[in-house]
Amino acid sequence: MDSRLPLLTVDTVIFPGLVLPIPVTDVQGRAVIRDLVENGGELVCGAVAVRDGYELGDRVFRSLYGTGCAATISEIALDAADDGPVEITLTGNRRFKVAELDTEGDYLIADVEWLAEDPGDDPLGTANVAVQRFHRYAAAVTEISQPGLHIGSLPDDPSTLSYLMSAAMTLMTPDRQKLLEAADTTTRLAHLVGLLDTEMAAIKALPSLPAVDLSWSDMAPN
Repeated sequence: MDSRLPLLTVDTVIFPGLVLPIPVTDVQGRAVIRDLVENGGELVCGAVAVRDGYELGDRVFRSLYGTGCAATISEIALDAADDGPVEITLTGNRRFKVAELDTEGDYLIADVEWLAEDPGDDPLGTANVAVQRFHRYAAAVTEISQPGLHIGSLPDDPSTLSYLMSAAMTLMTPDRQKLLEAADTTTRLAHLVGLLDTEMAAIKALPSLPAVDLSWSDMAPN
């Protein structure tokens, strides 16, 4: 995979394996889609979550996180108006850290450093604890919201499992970003256990969560 990627700035965190429809309404994002289509080949870009931002004329200025996820665009839906919004479907592939940004063109291009998927000290043991907590969380969410949280059987691979649970939980962007940036699978799973405990306490205190509907790719995260 190329280490130089056009960047889409998105309002959520894309995880390896996650399949997600994303609206693209800004000029820079539309230019990324246009050039990828015109250049042919695989439609791969980098997806980086936004910290904050503002618009000035037809430009969007945003503060971005430094770690993102390469993603493949599988579907593109255009608005009837040529300058209307675009909805694309992204499938997360592989994590990266932004090493350098090229800001000279119509959109951001990043030179990236690919991040390894290190299992850490105890991925299987930590995964077992996380799965127990996650089943309780999913049952609690399903009890208080419709259609609830239904994912089916969980994967055996701890790394894939950690990303699936990270994507499935209802979390604020900084928490999701911290999970994406985790140094290894064991660390991510341990952080998930803490977040699951916090979310369960919040559900008991104030049971009001939106429904979650996720699609997941069978592809490996790497």
